[in-house]
Amino acid sequence: LCPQCKEEESLSEMQLAEQGFSADKLAEIKLFKPVGCTHCTGGYKGRVGIYEVIKISPTIASIIMEGGNSLDIANQCQKEGYNNLRQSGLIKAMSGMTSLEEINRVTSA
Repeated sequence: LCPQCKEEESLSEMQLAEQGFSADKLAEIKLFKPVGCTHCTGGYKGRVGIYEVIKISPTIASIIMEGGNSLDIANQCQKEGYNNLRQSGLIKAMSGMTSLEEINRVTSA
């Protein structure tokens, strides 16, 4: 988001929960939306990546070697505290780097 013109976006706690934000942090979440100004013309300035990176732990390696499917691996990753692509995007939205609208577009929420 363009730091010159981004505006705070107001969403209810219910809307935030529906988007996948953690229930224990709903009251403190601040999101921003694009506006557009002479610096950016569309509300966005630059690019930011969102990533899903997994370190292969012994447990995940075992699931892979035993022929586990992607759901088995994803469940174990969640247990080990890894963020999936959507969660990584929500973190970027909470930091004001991008909008929830853009995260929804690229993660097909």
